[in-house]
Amino acid sequence: MSYTHLNTKQRNIIEVLHKENYSTRHITKIIGVHHSSVARELKQVEGKYCASLAEENRKKKSSHKGRKTKISPEIVSTIQMQL
Repeated sequence: MSYTHLNTKQRNIIEVLHKENYSTRHITKIIGVHHSSVARELKQVEGKYCASLAEENRKKKSSHKGRKTKISPEIVSTIQMQL
């Protein structure tokens, strides 16, 4: 089973339906994802769910992905100065 992230449209639908007090399972039937995906999404944001904040958090988290550099900041600045 492959995992796909929720897109912005799905997050907006979750926000609207959640505000209208739809159950998590009913929301999942409408957008076509597993109920745990919606439950996790609603749990991630503190307080009221906001699709734009959730999307912003996703972008922040994805920007930290990837391999960490092994060189020190001093070496980086030296290399940049010599380029």
